[in-house]
Amino acid sequence: MLVGVDIIDIERMEQAVKRTPRILERVFTREELEYCLARNNPYPSLAVRFAAREALRKLDVVFTNGIGFHDVEVVLDTYGKPFLFLHHRAREKAEQAGITDLAVSLSHSKTQAIAVVIGKKG
Repeated sequence: MLVGVDIIDIERMEQAVKRTPRILERVFTREELEYCLARNNPYPSLAVRFAAREALRKLDVVFTNGIGFHDVEVVLDTYGKPFLFLHHRAREKAEQAGITDLAVSLSHSKTQAIAVVIGKKG
């Protein structure tokens, strides 16, 4: 069993976006932006998705190099449950390393966002 976790201050995400708006397109997929920017306050949703990417990087060393932000996407199923969709290099690296059954849990308070990613290897 593999576990990766990341926590981020929501204010830090807000400051980064206001300072450098192009970070939105650089980090998040179009679908993620559509979801987050439709919210009254998009920053908790953005921060938790960023944390999910970082939690995946911490899950296993294979995810530390050569994976772009758009190679990982947080998608909601029809019931609103989040899951990770791996694209391109992230999917290739997971397959090569034998990492399967990824699960993600997302949460945030008023000030912090946290993501936990769990997977199986072998």
